[in-house]
Amino acid sequence: MKRLNKYLITNVIKYLLITELAGLVIFITIEFFERMDVFTSSFSNFFLSVVYLLLRAPLYLNLILPLAFLISMLTLLILMIRSNEIIIIRTSGISTMSLMKPLFSFSFVLIVLSFGLSEIIIPFTSNASDYIYRVKIRGEESHVFFKNDRIWFKRENIISNIDFFDTKKDIIKGLTVLELTDGYSIRKRYDAKEGVWKDGSWYFSNVIERTFDDKGTVYKKNYAHLKDIIKEPPSVFKVVDKNPEEMGYKELSRYINRLKRDGHDIRRYLVDLYNKVAFPFINIIMVFAAFSVGLRYVKTKHISKGIFSGISLGILYWFFHSIALSLGYSEIFPPLFAAWFSNLLFTAAGVIGIVTLRT
Repeated sequence: MKRLNKYLITNVIKYLLITELAGLVIFITIEFFERMDVFTSSFSNFFLSVVYLLLRAPLYLNLILPLAFLISMLTLLILMIRSNEIIIIRTSGISTMSLMKPLFSFSFVLIVLSFGLSEIIIPFTSNASDYIYRVKIRGEESHVFFKNDRIWFKRENIISNIDFFDTKKDIIKGLTVLELTDGYSIRKRYDAKEGVWKDGSWYFSNVIERTFDDKGTVYKKNYAHLKDIIKEPPSVFKVVDKNPEEMGYKELSRYINRLKRDGHDIRRYLVDLYNKVAFPFINIIMVFAAFSVGLRYVKTKHISKGIFSGISLGILYWFFHSIALSLGYSEIFPPLFAAWFSNLLFTAAGVIGIVTLRT
């Protein structure tokens, strides 16, 4: 059994590396051609695009890891069927579960690897790649920075702070604008509850304007609605505002606690938080999927069937997973259930598939 386990793990790793490399090349090629006009506009942009794509590699590798693992197992199983190794194994009294055990162990290694990538490496590389693309390649302004889970930016004698910026809806919640004198004392202050980007302008609601004179007297004025307290478009804030997918679990958890403390809606972010734990566990499910599907090809001679089956299963999984997350974002599914729904569904299907196999 030890030699058999070593044989299975060694070959799966070999095919996994090949599949990961192939997937990485496909992702990088697609992204390069999507942004080719920007990347090839100058030699410096082309060099920066190479750095950008290399920094994107850890994210792509992590995304395709479960699918690559599934395809590598299916490829190995079909090769073993083609060479009659599966028949020899079965006639030796080795059960399907015994074949699966070393791959279950290896899947736990992949879970740790996936979680480590998403927690340590991907937040750094995604941040760096986004900065290179927006600031260095596209030339967007970099006077905006992210500190203490808030967005800060300065222009001339005006300092502004945003509590929360929704990158998907282009909505600001909690804006403070300080207009300073040459002596760095406050001349005017605006506090707005919410702002919406519409038709090229910011429209703010529940605005309080405070004006300070030389004696420190405060003049206060309330506005139900006020336009263009700030001029910066949403793209400026997206340079520094982090997407939940690009945050580590601890960072996103801390961000959610801050939003909750400030009274913001955190449901959408809870779905992303739970998904960070659910995603690496797909690798275990892929073992069930590979054996429940792969061992049914008892007469096949074509590896392409295994690859096609793996891609089809991957597409089916992502279809259900995307729908479940969308229902979680829409508050139809509870956040925890939305993140784990596809895992539970495919685990059940995989177990049924294994149980109904002819051995």
